[in-house]
Amino acid sequence: MIRVGIVHFPSNLEKARYMAAGSVADLRLPEVQRWAAVFRRLPLAERPAAILKFCQYAIDYVRDPRREVLEDSAVTLLRGYGDCDAKARVFVALCRASGIPAREYCVRPAQDFPHILAEVYVNGRWRRVDPTILNSSIDRIPPSATAITNYW
Repeated sequence: MIRVGIVHFPSNLEKARYMAAGSVADLRLPEVQRWAAVFRRLPLAERPAAILKFCQYAIDYVRDPRREVLEDSAVTLLRGYGDCDAKARVFVALCRASGIPAREYCVRPAQDFPHILAEVYVNGRWRRVDPTILNSSIDRIPPSATAITNYW
């Protein structure tokens, strides 16, 4: 069942909470479970980087048309494209469904909330990842001047 509606958030912090709850709910989606089964075949230590590369290269980066659109991970996986929040949500959902702790990381949520990344728990600490930037890796995000995306 597809649900579409307009949600007005009283603040960017509330929007961030809504988005974080979404990736938790996505764990049960069949499309997320199907892809997570692929990543669970890898050794635990290799999963976060493999999921990041999948989100970077298999999901094109497309900005929302004129207004914010928040969809679940299954929509993004089936469609093959999404904006920064869609790609971060898929990354977090796939990590969690593959046994890796992960969460969204909103950039300046109390201010203008221009971008969302993710964090993944690797080697005893939270490390940032950006699924929209192709030349990034776990804990290494290049400055915007040198960032490469598959934006179209």
